[in-house]
Amino acid sequence: MKPSSRLFSLPFALLAVALAAPVAASAPEPTAQERGAQEQRQETPPRQADTPPASDAAAPAPRPFEELDANGDGNIGKDEAAVDPALTQAFGTLDQDADGKLAPAEYAAYRPAGNGR
Repeated sequence: MKPSSRLFSLPFALLAVALAAPVAASAPEPTAQERGAQEQRQETPPRQADTPPASDAAAPAPRPFEELDANGDGNIGKDEAAVDPALTQAFGTLDQDADGKLAPAEYAAYRPAGNGR
């Protein structure tokens, strides 16, 4: 091949490569199903790791000590705790001195469980 014909074909070869590159790099169109999935992902914000799912209910706050101490003796007896089924269930664990009643300090450790836990 003559040197002049090589110089002449080089610009055409570069032009062909430049025109072919965008066509080769373009991605195929997404299908209708893929577009729908993309739209759904855009509409649904990602859930943060520290955000509980909507089905988890927050633990209810314990009733005030004074409300449960119906007779006003400064303690919650088993009969007074009976108005709160979760407290009744935890009573034996909370009654650290096993005297059959909860002092304010013992009741302070009470944390009722949330719904479904």
